[in-house]
Amino acid sequence: MCYPLGWLSVVRPLDLAGSADVVTTPASADGREPGARRRRWVLLLVAGWLVQAGLRAWLSRAQVVPLATPDESAYLISARVMSGGVTANFSYSTLYPAGYPLLITPVFWFTHNPVTVYRAVLLGINAPLSALVMPLGYVACRRLGLERPWAFGAAMVAALLPAALFYSQYALTDAIFPVLVLGWLLAVHSWLTARSSVASYVAAVGSALLAGYAYAVHSRGAIMVAGFVLAGAFVFWRRLVPRASAVAAAVALCVPLGAASYLNRHLSSVMYPSGPRTLAGEALIRLRSVHGVVFVAEMAIGQLWRFVVDGWGVTGLGLAFAVFVVFRRSVRDEVRIVAALAAGVALVTAVTSPAALPPTQPQAWASGRYLDGLVVAFFLVGAAVLLRAAPRRVLIGAACVVPPTLLAALVVSVYAGSSVPTSGFGAAFVFAEPAVLTQNWTQASVLLATAVAFVLLGTACLVAVVASHRGRLWHGVLLAGLGVVSLVASLQMTSHISQADTPGQERNATAIVSGTGLRPGQHLAIGTGLSWMTWMPQAYEVWWAPLQFFHPWSQSPPADATVVEVAWPSGQPAAATWPQAPAGWRVVLTDRADGWVAWRQG
Repeated sequence: MCYPLGWLSVVRPLDLAGSADVVTTPASADGREPGARRRRWVLLLVAGWLVQAGLRAWLSRAQVVPLATPDESAYLISARVMSGGVTANFSYSTLYPAGYPLLITPVFWFTHNPVTVYRAVLLGINAPLSALVMPLGYVACRRLGLERPWAFGAAMVAALLPAALFYSQYALTDAIFPVLVLGWLLAVHSWLTARSSVASYVAAVGSALLAGYAYAVHSRGAIMVAGFVLAGAFVFWRRLVPRASAVAAAVALCVPLGAASYLNRHLSSVMYPSGPRTLAGEALIRLRSVHGVVFVAEMAIGQLWRFVVDGWGVTGLGLAFAVFVVFRRSVRDEVRIVAALAAGVALVTAVTSPAALPPTQPQAWASGRYLDGLVVAFFLVGAAVLLRAAPRRVLIGAACVVPPTLLAALVVSVYAGSSVPTSGFGAAFVFAEPAVLTQNWTQASVLLATAVAFVLLGTACLVAVVASHRGRLWHGVLLAGLGVVSLVASLQMTSHISQADTPGQERNATAIVSGTGLRPGQHLAIGTGLSWMTWMPQAYEVWWAPLQFFHPWSQSPPADATVVEVAWPSGQPAAATWPQAPAGWRVVLTDRADGWVAWRQG
C-alpha cells in the first residue's frame, strides 16, 4: 500500500502501461499476474539487499583489527564479557551501552581469536544488517508516494550514502543505527495507519521494542524513546489508534529499557570498577551557565551544518519539507505526526548529543556521526520531494535550506576555524565528508565544502525541474548522479581512512602477541604512561587474561608478568625505556610509530 504525502504535487503519474519489461502480458482472470509482479519485486529487493551487503563486506575485507579506539575496543570487550570472557579496566571513560555488544556476543561463543571475531562482526553482522537500509528505504519511499522503480532507485542511492555505508566497516553502533531509526519510523507509521486490531498491536509493540533497543544501543536512543512516549501520549489522547494498543506499546517499551538497565549495570560493575565518565552529568553542568549554553548552541549548529552537508544538501531539503508538513493542516494526521517525530528527534539530537564534549575540542563539535541515522531517513524524504513535488515547491524548499546552512557554516568557521583537519585517522574519520566534498585530505575548507554541497543540491533541483518538462526518465539521471557521488565518497573514505590506517593499527595490536611470543596462560603488564590508544586495542587482542598495570619507575612488575610494555619517549634508546628493569628482562620488540617497547623475562 502506498501512502502519499498528500500535499506534494506529483508532476505527472508514472505511466508503466507501455513498458515491456514491467507489463508483458495481460493479467489473468484470477489475478495471478499482479501477484507474480509482486514476487518479482520481492526478488529484486532481495537482490538489492545482497548487492549492498556484498559491497559492505568487500569494503571491509582488509580490516582485521579495531581502528576506531577506544569505541571499537570497548564494544568488542563488552561483548566478550557478556559471553563469559575476560574483562578490561575502562574506569573513568565513557560507559558504552550493552545493546550493540549484545548483538555481537554470539560470535565469542564460537571463537576467541581476535582477528576472526572482528572479521565475523564486520562481514557476518554489520554487512547484512547495515544493508537492510535498502529494503527499508524502499518501503519508506513507497509510503512517500513513489512508484516502484523510483522507490527502488532512491533506496539504493540512500544505502550508498557514507552515513549508511561507511560505518559498517567498524564495530560501532553507527553501523546499525540508520537501520534502527528508519525501521522505527516505519513501525510508528504502520501503527498510525493500521487497518486491523492485530496490525495495530503488532506495529505498536514493534515500534516500542525498536525505540527501546535504540536506547540500549546508544544514548541517542533516549531521544527516540522520549519522542515515542510523547507521540504515544498524543495519539492515545486523540484516539488516533486503539487505546489498548498504546498501553501494549508502553508495556513493551519497558522490556528493552529494563534489560538495558540491567546489562549496563553489569558492564559498569565489571569493566568500570572505579566508575564511568558521566556524560549526562557533564551536559547538565554545562547548561547551568550562559557560557555553557553558548557552547551547546554552537555544537548544535555544527551538527546541523553536517546534517545538510553529509547528505549532499538533499537531507536539508527533506527536513525543510518535513517541517512544512507539520504545520500544514490539510495533511493527514499520521503524516504530520511522523514528520514531527522525525524532525523533533533530529533537532533535539543535534542539541543534546554533543553537549558533553570537551570545551577544548571545538572542531569535534562539528562531527557528523550523531545524526547519521537521520541523515539517511531525511535523504529519502528529500529524494521523494525531488521526484514528486512540483518544480516551484522544489525550488522554494531549496531556497529555505541555503541561508540557514550558510549561516551555520559561518558559525562553524568562527569557532572551529575556516578549515578542519582531515589528515590522519582521527581527523579524517571525523571530517570525512568535508574532505570528499573539497577533495582535500589535509585541511578541508568549511565554506568550500558548503558551497559544493549547495552545487550538488542545485544540480539535483535543476534536473528535477527538467524532468517536469522533458519526462521523468530524467529522474533516472538524478538518482544515478546522486548514487555516483555517494559511492565515490564511500570508496574514497574507505581508501583514505580505513585501508590507509589498517597496516599501522594491525602492527600495534597483533605484534604484541606474535612478536613477543605471548600466549594463553601468560600475562602482559602495562607501564603507566603508555598511551591508551595503544593498550586498549591490546586489551582486546590479549583475550585470555586482563592486562595488569604498574608504575615502571617505582614498582616491580607483577609477579606473574611474562611481557612488560612501556612507553618509548622520543630521543631515547629502547634499552633506556625501563631503567629499573630487573635482571633477566630484555627488549624483544619495539614500535617507534606508536611509541612503545616490549620487554620479556628470560
